[in-house]
Formats: sequence, C-alpha cells, structure tokens
Amino acid sequence: MIGKFIDFIITQNCTYKCAYCSQSKNETVDKQSADKKTINSFLNFLTKIDNDFEITLTGGEAILHPDFYYLIKEIKNLNFKINLISNLSFPIEVYQGIFNILDDNLNKFDISCHLDEIKNFNHFLDKLDDFIKLKPPSTKVKLLIPIYNIDNDKKEKIKQLEIFSKNTGIDFEYQKIRFLTTYLKDDSEFQFNIPPVSYAKYCYSGCYSCVIYPDGRAYRCYSSRFIKSNYLGNVNDYNFKLNKDKKICTQKCCTCPKPVQNEQLTNETNYFLANLTTLSNLLYLPILMIKNRKIVLEKFNQYFNLKN
Repeated sequence: MIGKFIDFIITQNCTYKCAYCSQSKNETVDKQSADKKTINSFLNFLTKIDNDFEITLTGGEAILHPDFYYLIKEIKNLNFKINLISNLSFPIEVYQGIFNILDDNLNKFDISCHLDEIKNFNHFLDKLDDFIKLKPPSTKVKLLIPIYNIDNDKKEKIKQLEIFSKNTGIDFEYQKIRFLTTYLKDDSEFQFNIPPVSYAKYCYSGCYSCVIYPDGRAYRCYSSRFIKSNYLGNVNDYNFKLNKDKKICTQKCCTCPKPVQNEQLTNETNYFLANLTTLSNLLYLPILMIKNRKIVLEKFNQYFNLKN
C-alpha cells in the first residue's frame, strides 16, 4: 500500500548550529519562518486532501515557530496524524505539553541526536528517559544519529544511545552526512541504509507526498528540491494541488528514505523521458544558480569547510 505524507518545514530557525546542516536558514532568500498567510494556506490545503496523509512538521526546530501550537491544534482538529522532529533541546515540560495536546494524534516523533551540539550528554539521556515515559503509548519514537567527525568520545556516546534504544524498544538509525550530492566520509563501521537507484523510475512523490518550504514553495521530495521539473507550485496559490499521477525521477539515488519507505518508488522506467527531463533541468540550471547566487556561494563555502 502506498503511503501518503506531507512534510512542512515551518521554520529554519534552530537552537543548534550544526556545521553540516542541510536545512539551514540560508536555504531561502527572504523568509526563515512561514508567515500567517502560509500557515493558513497550508491548513486550507489540508481541507482539500484525504486525512490519511501523515503530516510532518519540521525545521530547523519546528517548536520555535510562534504559531507552532496553533498549527498542531488545527491539524489535530482536521483529524490528521502528526509526525514531529526535534533535537530535544527544550525543557521536558515543553514536550509534555505537546503530548497533552496531541495525544493519540501524535503518530511519530523523531529525535535528532546531534552529538557536537549536546553540551551535557548525561542530562540528555535523563531527558530522553523522561520523554519515553511521558509520551503517548501509541507514539513511535526513533533516534536519529548524524555521523560526523566521530572520535572515541562520540563512539562511547553512540554506544550508550544504542543500549538505551534496545532497552526501551525504540528505533535507532544512523544518518550519513550528504552534502551537495556527495557523502563527506566513508564511515564503514556504521551501517547505513543504502539508497536505491531511482533514476528513470516512476515515483508517486508529488502525487501522494510533497515537501513544503517556509515561503510556501512545494517540491516532490527532499531529493528533488530546487529542481525545476519537480516544482509543484506554492501553497499560497489558490489553485495549488498535488500531481494526479506518478512522475519520472531524475535523481541518481533516492537519498531521502521516505518515498521508499512508503512504497512510492516503482520499478517502471522511462529512460528517454528521464534524459529529456534532465536536459531541460540542466538548461534551466544557470538561471537557477544566478537567481540564488548568494545561497549557492554560501553552500559551496560550507561544503569546502566540511571537507577540510
């Protein structure tokens, strides 16, 4: 069964400053957080789709958005299941308040464990333990561990997180740092999910899922963001809607696991259409780079700093 989901990046402000962040505030030129118009346009869009879509609110840190609580209450009133992502940097009372509001509507909660940014690891473990005890029984929790500049101290902390995961029965996943289409390091001692080849395959992303940015721009998926052929429009447009049917993928690999996990990527291929679409994207690329030249320069600077 094909899964359905909408990811809404409501803010790119964050409590952390990870060097490897791919969701930095520099991803957009003008707006770091969704304004009230975009929030209400998004809610209006939800009234036009079936409530079997899972709605993920993310960032940055989604909780930092001034309308975060208004948004989760309204989504719950529309009877959608809600997924959240946080680095667990807020007091435990903040998360308890979210649990009280959403209860069984809180479907999943992913916790990003950024070891470079966690100042007191023992306190983090204590908070994580309280989090598991307080969460709604039906809420699934996953620990996400970005693997970057791993030393012996980080290895010991990762081991503790693995043990905690096994003892509590929650999911655990390593995240390999991918930046500007390449992976920064080959950390072979960690087992990563291998992204499947997706080029020229038809995919239902954009039909049964999309990613929406703070300014309302929507793309088929994270892997295809900022690619001309995968732009769906803007939720602030009255006529915004998802595609009616599957479209061809022009990415080498499905680097975001969500389309694969939700069985959206098919085995049906069309290399002629994929090559033609890729050529069209390449012809548009200089315009895109000139239009977003500030972002492009910042991204390349960040990339070379990470490589060094």
